[in-house]
Amino acid sequence: MNRPRRLGAVLLLLLPLPALAQIGPPPSPTATRPVVAPQPAPVPLPIPVRPAPADSLAGELAPVKSNGQMQQQLRTHPIQSKGPAGTAPIQGPTLQPKVYDRHGRIIPGAKQVGPNRVLDTRTGKYYDSLPSAGGQQIRP
Repeated sequence: MNRPRRLGAVLLLLLPLPALAQIGPPPSPTATRPVVAPQPAPVPLPIPVRPAPADSLAGELAPVKSNGQMQQQLRTHPIQSKGPAGTAPIQGPTLQPKVYDRHGRIIPGAKQVGPNRVLDTRTGKYYDSLPSAGGQQIRP
């Protein structure tokens, strides 16, 4: 009696082996496309500087401008102005929507603190609310 049970257990263990034999190792990613290594950026060679012959510099010296000449040049070309800088209009504080109690009366000092949330500053309690025509109304 024990033998058929043992035989059944061995068959159950050997049953997945044909399916596992069909599963092979995953293919190499380079099997379907060539491998291309990135090429390093070429390093630019420094450009050698050759000194100019002394004969060519003798007659072509540029005059040096003094500080006074620079100031005069700046005064002749003023900066174009388009008037004073524009200022943003001063905005007052945003008005809080009115908060109504369950019976439709305004609750003084109550503030909306989030979507469908109201804080009664007198009691310090938070209430769920529903949007109404003029603001928020506490849920009944």
